[in-house]
Amino acid sequence: MAISASIHPEFYTVFSPEKIAEIVNYLDTEKEIPFKFCYQGNMVKEWEDFNEAQEKARLSSAKTDDKFLKNICIHLFQAETPCDRWNIIDIGAGNPGLVKKLVGTFLDSNILNSYIALDISQGILDMSRTQLTEWFPQLNWQGYLWDFERKTIPESVAERRSDRPSEKIENLYLYIGGTFCNVKDRLGVLKNIGARMLPSEWLCISFGVDYIGSKNKEFDFKTHISSAACRYIIKLLGIDPKDVEILGYFDEEWGGYKTGIVFNEDYEFKFNLQEGEKIVYLNRGDRVTVYRFFSYAIESDTSCPAIFEDFRKAGLEIISYRIEALLSRVMIVCQLL
Repeated sequence: MAISASIHPEFYTVFSPEKIAEIVNYLDTEKEIPFKFCYQGNMVKEWEDFNEAQEKARLSSAKTDDKFLKNICIHLFQAETPCDRWNIIDIGAGNPGLVKKLVGTFLDSNILNSYIALDISQGILDMSRTQLTEWFPQLNWQGYLWDFERKTIPESVAERRSDRPSEKIENLYLYIGGTFCNVKDRLGVLKNIGARMLPSEWLCISFGVDYIGSKNKEFDFKTHISSAACRYIIKLLGIDPKDVEILGYFDEEWGGYKTGIVFNEDYEFKFNLQEGEKIVYLNRGDRVTVYRFFSYAIESDTSCPAIFEDFRKAGLEIISYRIEALLSRVMIVCQLL
C-alpha cells in the first residue's frame, strides 16, 4: 500500500493557486518539478547564502560575470549609443550583488533611467529591492513577476522607455548567471525576450558550457544548491526523507546535468486545487527531476555552432562571443537579427 503524504501547509502559502496547479501537473505528467519553482519561501535565504559564497570564493562564475558586466559597461561608454539614458533590465534578479557595480556606474554617470528586476519569485524581487535600494537610495527600482518560459516580457518594461519624453531611453537586457540553461524551452525564452527588444538594444547573457571530449561529467550535487531545493520540496510535499534519496548525474542522452528525488517507496499525494482534489501517485523507483542544466558542447577552438544556431532560430544575432576557459563559461552579447 502506498504511503499517504501529508502536504505541508507552507506549500499552499508559498505558491499561488495557479502555480500549485502547474506544479501538480508537472509532477503528475512529467515526474518533474522545474527548478524555476525553487526560488520561493525558505529557498530565498539559500540563494542569499549561495551569493555570499560566490562572492567570497577566490574563483567563481560570479566573478567572471562581474568582469563581463564591466566590459559591457566600457563598450557602452565607448560606443556611440543612440540614446540618452538606459533602463537596466535584469532577467532573473537573484543576485543583486552581481549588478551592484554596473548600477552604481550608470548612476554616477547619470545615464540610468531605472533598474527593472524580472523574476518568477516575489521573494527574490523583495531581496533585490531591499539590497539595491539600501546601496543606492536614489535608485528608481522597479520589479515585475515574470515566468520566462510562459510569457513575453511584460509590456510595462517597454513602457519604461517613455518615462522622460524629452530624452531617448533604451533597454539593456541582462540574463546573467546561467539560468538560461536551467529552462526546458531555451528558444522560447529567447523569443520571449526578443519580442520586446528594439534593433539597437543589447541582450547580454552568460552560462556554463562543457568542452567536447571533457571527461568529467559529474558535479558535486551534495553541496550544489539543487540539493537544497530537493530537500525543500521533500519537506513541502510531506515526504519522509528516509523514503527517498537525492541523486545528481549527467544525462548523456539529453546532454546536461540533472538533480532529482528517487523514491524508495510508493507514495500517494492528495493536493487541494481550486477545481477540487487531485491525487498523484509515485512508485518505488520513480525519479522526480528538480534541476536541469543543458550543457552546450564547445569545440577546442572555443567555437560552438549549436549556440549560434539556437540564437539565430530565436531571431537574435550574436555580436560578441567569448569563452572563459578556466570556468568553461560563455559570455554573449546579441541583438535582433
